[in-house]
Amino acid sequence: MLVVQDSDEVYEIISDPERLQSYKPTFKGKPRPKGLHFCLDLPHAEIKEWVLEEKEKVFSSVPDEVKSKLRWEHVGSTSIPGMPGSMFPDSLILTQSFPPPKEIAASLLANGYEFIGAGPLDSEDVWFIKFGIAKPGHVLDGKLHKIHVAPNSERGTGRLLVEFRDRCNTDKEAFESYKKSKMEAAKHLDSETPNPMAYKTSKSKCSVLLELGVKYGLNGVALKAIRKQVAEEAAAANQPSS
Repeated sequence: MLVVQDSDEVYEIISDPERLQSYKPTFKGKPRPKGLHFCLDLPHAEIKEWVLEEKEKVFSSVPDEVKSKLRWEHVGSTSIPGMPGSMFPDSLILTQSFPPPKEIAASLLANGYEFIGAGPLDSEDVWFIKFGIAKPGHVLDGKLHKIHVAPNSERGTGRLLVEFRDRCNTDKEAFESYKKSKMEAAKHLDSETPNPMAYKTSKSKCSVLLELGVKYGLNGVALKAIRKQVAEEAAAANQPSS
């Protein structure tokens, strides 16, 4: 399936649960992004500054009456100082309802993002990605930027991403739990054939993430599979050695 680049059609897909679920665009032929490796010392300050600049670009073409009802959050590892990870920042646009205003999709597409569909854990968490940030000389040049667009509701990915970031930034135990999961997942990036999806699945075994997944009602197939894998690994670790 080809990537849809028309903002009206993107809005129609997001508004139709069946079309959104079946929307699986292919990205074959795209060059591998730069920086597909695990970084122990992410340049958090430089990344944060770029994310704020990107917010201004995206929001500049959104009407004021729409923009006033939106909230932009820098989330993920690059929003947690001291956390290792990949050099690919994540942002979140929180909306008051779902589907989000069509002006958001129009602005994102106009600013070089591509609509890749709903995330694996929440059908109301839709993703847009910029493949290849163009900023020569900057640490993010050639990297990816993913933007989640999700409602600011009591359940769902939006609230989870914000609370998880805040927990890791204020709770040392939460920080260390996520860092441990990421260090164990790093092998999937630092190999001759990097596997970003295996990396994402492995780092999601963090106990704090699983706890928040339950709190915010993310009981999707992917999350259940991760929980099952964690339980099986724990059971195997508790087996007496022969």
